[in-house]
Amino acid sequence: MTPRGTQPRDWGAWMDRVDWVLVVRGASTGFTVLVISGLVNPIVSNINPLAGLIFLVAGALGASVVASWRTRTADSPVLSGAVAALISYTLVIPLIYLGERQLDFRVVLLFAALALIVGAITGLVISRRRTGQAK
Repeated sequence: MTPRGTQPRDWGAWMDRVDWVLVVRGASTGFTVLVISGLVNPIVSNINPLAGLIFLVAGALGASVVASWRTRTADSPVLSGAVAALISYTLVIPLIYLGERQLDFRVVLLFAALALIVGAITGLVISRRRTGQAK
């Protein structure tokens, strides 16, 4: 007990709500989408630089959605989807560094936040659809 008489907070309790098997499956699928879109991006960028940028962002969004979608049967799809999307993006960061020989940390953090947000929103939409179908 703390001095106020409340229970101490268990900071690792959120990890018990994540279905790690589904997160790994989702992260693997999201990583595959990111690698494929990253390999196709130079071809699209040679045709039109603006289209290449749009394709890059669309690939990142699509990878986050796919990674989160794979966690749809988890007990907490919002948290599991966000973690899966973040891990799929985290796995591709070394490949970005190897290709560019530098990292812009603002862009890395922006895309990591994008992965978290899109993964959580996809998990939320999936959980709403699942509860709507159960009724």
